[in-house]
Amino acid sequence: MRDLRALPKAELHIHLEGSIRIETLRELADRSGGALQHGLRGNTWRFEGFLDFIQNYTEACALLNRPEDFRRLAEEFCADLAIAGVPYAEAVFSPANHAARLQDWFGPIEAVLDGLEAGRRDHGVVVRVCPDIVRDLGMDEAERTLEVATKFSGQGVVALNAAGSERAPVAAFASVFERARDAGLRSVPHAGEWAGPENVWQTLEHYAPDRIGHGVRSIEDPHLLEVLAARGIPLEVAPISNVATGVYASLDDHPFARLRDAGVIVTLNSDDPSMFGGWVDRVYAAARDTWTFSDDVLAELAAASVRASFADDGTKAILLERIDRWLASPA
Repeated sequence: MRDLRALPKAELHIHLEGSIRIETLRELADRSGGALQHGLRGNTWRFEGFLDFIQNYTEACALLNRPEDFRRLAEEFCADLAIAGVPYAEAVFSPANHAARLQDWFGPIEAVLDGLEAGRRDHGVVVRVCPDIVRDLGMDEAERTLEVATKFSGQGVVALNAAGSERAPVAAFASVFERARDAGLRSVPHAGEWAGPENVWQTLEHYAPDRIGHGVRSIEDPHLLEVLAARGIPLEVAPISNVATGVYASLDDHPFARLRDAGVIVTLNSDDPSMFGGWVDRVYAAARDTWTFSDDVLAELAAASVRASFADDGTKAILLERIDRWLASPA
């Protein structure tokens, strides 16, 4: 079997704040005198369902308080992506999770973009940013997030995301996504992780998504699968994440293979690798082990991630050629 870290992959569903190294988190907690998250046991996170995960995630964000914290987060992010074999990524960042605490909507993302540029120079990894609307926080914060995203459009920001618990009504934020598209941003919202296939239908109607984050509950609606396949809308699937937060009991229960068999474009992603215990190379290894995917299939999935990305045509061509070389190398 070929080395999966050597397989070039595009990571399309990964949260910057959920990628923070445990040792960095401990340093930040020691500096602030704050307690570490209640879900952290040694170097492993434990969650009691999705809402408990959200609480831990929010507590982790609260330890980022200085520009150098955000730059460090971004630089270490690039270093860890390089180790996992990811030369290109599109990462979610949540300005609203920091703005109230820091009284600053723009400083954190400016520091992140500085750190990502340093990471590109030092590690050869290109990362583009997708600020996300946290729908649970309401429309005012969504408007400010749109302001952040449009301000840095073309300067490292490529898309608008929408995240949160999926309890908030989808349609309420339709105008925000319309204005984001008018500003040249792409649409990559979360949908169909917890709220079921109807959440995906509403997202298709109101957000005109270029890709959908998760979307795994689409498996419950055969007609929805047909629509996703016909429209060629990729799903950013994170199987290890879905098991960690309790969407599925195990990888054996996960519908990734069935989504692929239905003709839906699927990509493999890590979501929050530090919190879920695995960067995307481990996700590919799990796919190999659980669904007995051959190296040909894994290369196909890596190529799908590149094609579904917003990288320029030249970057895509280079990465696809490197994937072909990986597959042609001795096993």
